[in-house]
Amino acid sequence: MNEKQIFTNKEASSYLGISQVTLWRERKKGKIAFRRIASKIVYLKQDIEEYLERNKREAFGIQN
Repeated sequence: MNEKQIFTNKEASSYLGISQVTLWRERKKGKIAFRRIASKIVYLKQDIEEYLERNKREAFGIQN
């Protein structure tokens, strides 16, 4: 299990495919969980995955 579990702002925005400003807005709105370690903000992979799951949309009304 050598998979990255903690992401910086830059890494999280890249992983999500959104800008760092959009990530900041989502964080400010309370839509994505984050942690503060000293003065740095980090995101756990689990929290990013939960954010993605909460925000997924079904394409063209197709249900799985």
